[in-house]
Amino acid sequence: MPALTETASNGQREHAAAAYTRDVLAAALSGDYQVHQGASLLYRIEIDSSGKTSNDGQDTPRRGQYAFQTDILVTRAKTPLVVVELKAGSFSSHDVITYSWKAQRHKQVYPYLRYGFAVVGVEALGRRFMTHNEGFDFAAAIADLSQIEAGLVPIIQRQIRSAERIIELTRHGRIKLRRYEQNVEIDG
Repeated sequence: MPALTETASNGQREHAAAAYTRDVLAAALSGDYQVHQGASLLYRIEIDSSGKTSNDGQDTPRRGQYAFQTDILVTRAKTPLVVVELKAGSFSSHDVITYSWKAQRHKQVYPYLRYGFAVVGVEALGRRFMTHNEGFDFAAAIADLSQIEAGLVPIIQRQIRSAERIIELTRHGRIKLRRYEQNVEIDG
């Protein structure tokens, strides 16, 4: 497990946290799922005047072409299921606002996608997260990398199940729900 040293730059700490998180998730999830670091996802699809879409699904989405890069992406086959945006050491209100907006944009294209925010190196997220979050489905404060497996993996597994349930619901032409419920669980 890499140490997040104080002498490393914030970008280096975040990259190390993402690489370690990717490896832990890949080991914990079955072979049906792939875990990617730095993959891009579409945030917009346009249809031009001739009816051609801006992305035909043949090419991998690339940053700068209606796609944003993600820190961690969990897929099944080519279907994106869960994204985790990672910060290391600290986070700002701006981070929450920016990543939350990014989550909303991605979920416009992939409505089943579950999107989260994890901060490694903090004990709690606090009011700033609650105040500025609009697009995240989950978030976690992870005191150090050794807690990724116990603190983040179970959340990701639940989020995968949620994404797959939503996908299954939308496979049918008409959806008849007797009940829909979103729960907010907070560990303090």
